[in-house]
Amino acid sequence: MGGTTGATRRWLLGAGGAGLAGILTACGGETAPAAAPTAAKAAAPTAAAIAAAPTAAPAPAAAAKVIELRTHARADAEIDGYAKNVEAFNKKFEGKFKAIYEGFPGGDLYVKQETLMAGGTIGDIHYAHQSNIKYQEYAKKNLAVAIDSYLAKDSETKLTDWPARAQEALKVVDGKVFGLPVRGQVAWMFMYWNRDMLKKAGVAEPTPDWTLDQMIEAAKKVQLSATWPAEFFPVGYSWGGFEQLVGNVRRFNGEVLDPANGPGKKATMDSAPAVQMAKWFYDNIKSKLFSPRTYGAKEFGEGKMAFYFGRLAGERGSVNNAAGKNFEWTFDITPKGPTGRRGGFLSIDTQQLNATSKNKDAAWELLKMLTNKDAGVNLGLQPAGSLTPGFRKDVYCADTLLNDARFPKTAMKANCDNIDQPEGFTYPANLRLTQPGALQEVLNKFMNDIADLKAEPTPAYMKQMNDELQRILDQPSI
Repeated sequence: MGGTTGATRRWLLGAGGAGLAGILTACGGETAPAAAPTAAKAAAPTAAAIAAAPTAAPAPAAAAKVIELRTHARADAEIDGYAKNVEAFNKKFEGKFKAIYEGFPGGDLYVKQETLMAGGTIGDIHYAHQSNIKYQEYAKKNLAVAIDSYLAKDSETKLTDWPARAQEALKVVDGKVFGLPVRGQVAWMFMYWNRDMLKKAGVAEPTPDWTLDQMIEAAKKVQLSATWPAEFFPVGYSWGGFEQLVGNVRRFNGEVLDPANGPGKKATMDSAPAVQMAKWFYDNIKSKLFSPRTYGAKEFGEGKMAFYFGRLAGERGSVNNAAGKNFEWTFDITPKGPTGRRGGFLSIDTQQLNATSKNKDAAWELLKMLTNKDAGVNLGLQPAGSLTPGFRKDVYCADTLLNDARFPKTAMKANCDNIDQPEGFTYPANLRLTQPGALQEVLNKFMNDIADLKAEPTPAYMKQMNDELQRILDQPSI
């Protein structure tokens, strides 16, 4: 189910009191009028009377106030798994803490979060991708809390619960840790394929040893094997975002930025590998071997593609729901590039403790539970949305994920192995990636024109793009 803003529950405890009514007893028969009472000194109560008197009950202790916490994530990508994790937290800390999941549609997540930040109404825990620099930005702007002191004294959660590369990525701002991974992967390293279509075309199924050249040859055979609908394209692919571009360039043993991992200061999109990558896509798109860049899981599920490569293992839920029972499909590691490199991008989604939280110790307990083993597995088992698990070895290779009956075991074993892929995390040193006038705008302009066949990726064209990227990289840090 999608995450919604829960209303705060309030319980009003009413105390009832019982009054004692005096009873007037009338005596029957004729009697003399009662004499006026004579004032007299009250007699001291006897010991027996004291013993017989009821003891007043002590006043009930006031119930401890439940601390309410709010946490933000994507209502479409996290959905059931995240809600389940919040529910587990509330059960564990019932009567002490109460967490409320306020989810936002993925495309609106950061606009919504930052509107709440500006208005001083943000929750205690917020979402922050590293790949779009929000993790770093929130840390540098003092919107997120450095949690090193919490990690140092906590007996349940240690930074070593995550792979060494993730630990390094979390320390990119001042060597401190400003959040924990709620999800993570070496992204854009998988290929899906239509098993029925390959069988019909007489094409052998891919193996982990496949190369990009073998994929192209197989795609050509599929293309020539039958008369396909006008909207059929043998291969769908990844395009558009910064991390997709990094993965694509790395397949040809190149880089988008230098240095290749960590804070990049020099653009290298005019290098020979980058030009080779762009021309490879351009030529295959022009020959109609590759689909339009907008094709995705929906079109794959409709049988409009035989291969869907350079994708996320976490998309398997979307692919499964799109394909339904239309055909049999599976997925595995993406083919190797010309030098044997597969590409990829270390992509970590984090949750951070917000600096304005009035209950930081309680929020730390929530952050721990949203990023622990059980939470990571729950995300990987969702019926829809992103099935990218928590970025931990004990999650990726958990028996419940390896034996997820919806997917072939070989595919889930490939997903398990993904956590050990060597590709790293890169980003502009000045953090100018997604803001207006930053790197992503330049990449959209140049790279989308290549995919739409509006521009040919000549060395001169790629240099023009690279020069514009470098002008942005030379600007001061945000």
